[in-house]
Amino acid sequence: MLQEKKEEIVIFLNMNLSLKVKRNIILLLLLVAAYYIRIIAATYTGMVHYTIDSDNYIMQANVLKNGGYMVYFPNGYPLVILLVSIFFPIEWGILLLNIILSVFTVLLVYLIAEKITGKFSIAFISALIVTIYPNQFNYVHFILTEVPTTFFTALSVYMFVKNKMGYSGLAMGFAVIMRPTIILAPVILITVMFLREQKKEGIIYLLLFLTVPVLLMFYGYFRTGIFTLGQNFTHNIFITVKQPYSESYNKVQGFRAYLNYIVSTPGEFLSGRFESLWNLWGFNPSDSPGFKGYQLFRIILGLRFVIILAGIYGFLKSDKSNNYIYLLLPAVSITIIHTIFFSNPRFTVPAEPFLIILGVAGAWRFPFFPIFLYFKRIIKKH
Repeated sequence: MLQEKKEEIVIFLNMNLSLKVKRNIILLLLLVAAYYIRIIAATYTGMVHYTIDSDNYIMQANVLKNGGYMVYFPNGYPLVILLVSIFFPIEWGILLLNIILSVFTVLLVYLIAEKITGKFSIAFISALIVTIYPNQFNYVHFILTEVPTTFFTALSVYMFVKNKMGYSGLAMGFAVIMRPTIILAPVILITVMFLREQKKEGIIYLLLFLTVPVLLMFYGYFRTGIFTLGQNFTHNIFITVKQPYSESYNKVQGFRAYLNYIVSTPGEFLSGRFESLWNLWGFNPSDSPGFKGYQLFRIILGLRFVIILAGIYGFLKSDKSNNYIYLLLPAVSITIIHTIFFSNPRFTVPAEPFLIILGVAGAWRFPFFPIFLYFKRIIKKH
């Protein structure tokens, strides 16, 4: 009897090992596919690599390199460009970095989904969608903040679901110094943690999160006498209200201009806010960098409309734990801030992988979906 039990245990362990090896091979093949898709997107599509923002980021990186400090855009991404330029030519180095970070984002999506749901199929499908979804590989060919912000946000979420609060906060700090409009995500998350009596975890997350932006802001203060991540916020206000901007304008003047815009032209204000929301999540955005002018590709990018709806549904069907809340918060932050101001389809890129995880997890509850039935059968067999 004892011998039979030992044999059963050995068989069980071998089966589990075999299953794990198969899954790792499948994941590896997916990552290889993601790598080649991103190489093609970055180098063989003929898409441009520079925008006006790209030129400004590079200019600020050069200022940093020469010991100065500009306070227009946040200096997180210029710092990345500076570090890359030490080892590689800027264009080639940034494209290579984008490819690597985007592939690692796919891996992180898989790991996050597997950790939260415990299901290989949900994790694999989520990673597969991120691999082939145009909005996730389109921006690899740009020298812009989309790819690194998405990576650091994904790293933060992964560390969070692994209960490594300090590392999670630190990673989110790096995301915020590149894309401050994601700032509401950590703010809301910390608030939720305090309300749920998870003060110790919340404090650890908060302290490590603040470390990165505060250090950068202090460095800027020592160089310029201005304690700020960046001053493009005021410029963005004047872009929103469609008024001329001067570098001498401050945030107070910006807020006054915004309030005056609301009071004097309420109809135009509301119309503009709807247009901003539509440009973020509508199924046919009016502006699509990289695919601009190609209606078919704009429609494909407009699948974000499905992704946001699926993500909301998945969250509503979840247990509303902190893990699921964190998945939703990048979209919440980006939507609130860019609806209040102006938007661009690329602004949703850092939020999309987490909406995809939520959407797939929610759709898993529909057993009549053939693809989900197929993966369920695979799991049951093992």
